[in-house]
Amino acid sequence: ILRTGLIVKKYRGSNSLIYITEHALLSRYIFTSIKNQIKVGPNIFGERITRFKKHVVYRLNFTKILNMDEFKLFLKSMGIQVIQDEGKKIYDDYEINERCCVRAYIRGGFLAVGSITNPEKAYHLELSFTDRKIAEEYMGFMKRFDLKPRHLSRKGYEIVYMKEGQDIVDFLNVIGAHRGLMEMENIRILKDMRNQVNRIVNCETANLGKIVNASLKQVEYIRHLDKTVGIENLPQGLKEIARLRLEFPEASLAELGKMLNPPLGKSGVNHRLRKLEKIAKDKML
Repeated sequence: ILRTGLIVKKYRGSNSLIYITEHALLSRYIFTSIKNQIKVGPNIFGERITRFKKHVVYRLNFTKILNMDEFKLFLKSMGIQVIQDEGKKIYDDYEINERCCVRAYIRGGFLAVGSITNPEKAYHLELSFTDRKIAEEYMGFMKRFDLKPRHLSRKGYEIVYMKEGQDIVDFLNVIGAHRGLMEMENIRILKDMRNQVNRIVNCETANLGKIVNASLKQVEYIRHLDKTVGIENLPQGLKEIARLRLEFPEASLAELGKMLNPPLGKSGVNHRLRKLEKIAKDKML
């Protein structure tokens, strides 16, 4: 959490080492963990934010313990050096071999700087790092679990993100967020079902529209033939299909074919209707 989330910034006139979170439980967890390690914890400040949506931001300020040898060793164990006068952090290479520890690092990074969009609206997970080296390091750890992160630079931040539903599900599985995973899977299933139903309905609606338009033209041609030639004067096969089309204008070609005796396939019905259309057009000339 701290390797990915700590920042050095001006706070109350001096360079301060700070971690910021909106989660009270997380701020308490970090405070307790550090206090258990070095017997002293950071200062915690709660700030109520009223812009956009009302919420509380918790700032953990480590400045008072920065020069303690125990805290320097604590930071060193995470591969972090802080140069307070220059207002910057230096990250040493940080190698993790145990698979369980890599999982913990990925989980901590997400807790520190990660967010996920409501999957009802869109599939999007991202982590906003302040240092490119840490972003690349984090992506390297993700790839050990065959995850597929993407990267971009935006407004001074290095963004590691995912936009595919399955990739996000795999990420949640790696960090052990199984309840969130199940909730997202349920939403994905419902969205897929809705999309499938919509595709079927749209397809059927389009097909129905084509059938209706074709049928209206066929009825028009047959009525013209009835006035000029007379349906009764048509050959038997054409006479039968002409009567059926007038009686069942909404029927598909397959349905018309089943009404004939003997039944006729779609291509046969279509052939007869085209012949009727040709005869009608010839009579219109």
